[in-house]
Amino acid sequence: MSEEIKILQEISILTWPPKISLNLNGWKIRISEGITKRANSVSPVDYTGENLNDDILTVENYYRVNKLPSIFQLHDTFEPPSLQDKLLSLNYEIIDETIVMMANIDEINLPYQNKKYEFHLLENELNKWLKELQIINQADKLQIDGRREIISRIAQPNVGYFIARDNGKTVAVGLAVLQENYMVIYSMFTHLDYRRKGIAQTLLANMIEWGEVNLVDRVFLQVESENRLARNLYKKVGFKEKHRYRYLIKES
Repeated sequence: MSEEIKILQEISILTWPPKISLNLNGWKIRISEGITKRANSVSPVDYTGENLNDDILTVENYYRVNKLPSIFQLHDTFEPPSLQDKLLSLNYEIIDETIVMMANIDEINLPYQNKKYEFHLLENELNKWLKELQIINQADKLQIDGRREIISRIAQPNVGYFIARDNGKTVAVGLAVLQENYMVIYSMFTHLDYRRKGIAQTLLANMIEWGEVNLVDRVFLQVESENRLARNLYKKVGFKEKHRYRYLIKES
């Protein structure tokens, strides 16, 4: 696996931390509350094992005990190289191709900002931000509680909770997490009635300003390949595709 993918994946794990992290011959097995595949999947960044079949069975047993499906997160490169073919032969299904995009913070270009709306940074306001997120994307209580557990495991001074409002009504949210000289952007959601108004771009600009204050050099995010609207926004302001990953899932 390329060193850049390893670095970005490690940062991703640190900024979206699982409840339990186990090492199996170089694979990182992440187990959380069943919320988000990122926190409940195997990251095969390295592999030192000798019996691939046995190790896959071990993974499946870990997830079965925790009443979760077995999921592997495969980047463009992974270890061992035969892993994807082996998983497919075991009836795993490929889902949710995702693009990892990154930019140097001083190269991000955000000339247009919609000042019609109010933009706020909520510091140490996880529960308040989650309440706004739930309204925006209509997530159920299980989803919100799971995200609360994950985000609460991050050192809170490293988390920025961003919201946009229209006359007191929250119309967009975003989350930024600091890790060394990186900032990772998560959970960008805009209300359906407020899209294509420059709100997401302005929210992103607020995040970038916060990153600059905190001496960030690089910013990266992950966006599903099917989300063309978001992909076009990030590309327009300076983000470039670094690599892709997809999940291979086998239901229990």
